[in-house]
Amino acid sequence: MSPRHALLAQIGADVVRFQEASAEFDSAVGAVLALGREELTCLAQLHFGGPAPLSAVARGADVERLELAGYVQREGSGSTRRLALTGHAREWIETLWGPLQADGLQLMAPLPDAELKVIARFLGEARKVQDRHSARVAKLLQEPGGTRAARRRGGLSAAALHRVRLFIEAHLTRKIRVGELARRSGLSVFYFTRAFRQSMGMTPHAYVQQRRVERARGLLSHTTRSLGDIALAVGFSSQSHFTTVFRRVTGLTPAVLRRGGR
Repeated sequence: MSPRHALLAQIGADVVRFQEASAEFDSAVGAVLALGREELTCLAQLHFGGPAPLSAVARGADVERLELAGYVQREGSGSTRRLALTGHAREWIETLWGPLQADGLQLMAPLPDAELKVIARFLGEARKVQDRHSARVAKLLQEPGGTRAARRRGGLSAAALHRVRLFIEAHLTRKIRVGELARRSGLSVFYFTRAFRQSMGMTPHAYVQQRRVERARGLLSHTTRSLGDIALAVGFSSQSHFTTVFRRVTGLTPAVLRRGGR
C-alpha cells in the first residue's frame, strides 16, 4: 500500500471512529434527557439557528413531548408562531454540550487561518456528499401503493423490507426488538413476523443473528481484535453466546475460522 493510500485508509478509519464516538455521545445525552435522536436534533437546530417555524423543525421530532418536558415553548401567534428553546433547555445544553464545544475550540485554536479554511471547505463538501447519498438511500424507503391485506399475503413490500433491513444494519450493535422492526413495516408484530418470514425465509430473530455473524466474519478476517471485543461489537451479549450462534450458523467456531478453518 502506498503512503497516500495508507493515509486515506487511516482517515477513513478515523472518520468511522469519530462517527461512532459522536453516536455514543448522542446516546448518552439522549439517555440523560430522556429524548430520542430526532428530539436531540430539534434542540440542536433551535440552539444554533434560533426559534423556527414548526414546519421547519427536525422531521420526526415529537414537539409535544419536548414541550411537556419543558425543553421548548411556542412563541408568537398565527403565521408567525415559532418554536424556541426554554431556559431549562439552554441550561442542559450548556451542561452537556458546553464542555465538548469548548474542547473543540481549544483543539482548533493553534491552527492558522489557512488550515481552518481547508477544514471548513472539506467539511462543506463532505456534507454535500452525505446529503446526496442520504437522498439516494431515502428513495429506498418510498413505499409503493397497495393494500395492507395484499402485503400480508405476499410478505413485506420491497420498500418495507428495505426499511427493516436498513434499520437492522444500523443497529446490530445493540438489542433489536421485533416491535421496533414491526413499526418500520407498518404492521403489527404478529403480521410482521409472518410477512418477514415469507419474504426472507427465516424469522426476524434468525435474520438478525445471521447478519451479526456475517459482520463478525469480516472482523475476524480483517482485524486482530479479540473474540470478546468482536462479540460485543456485533451485538452479542457475551463471547460464549457469540460462539454458540456463530457455530450454529457457520458450522465453525470463531477461533477455528480465524485460524483458517473451512
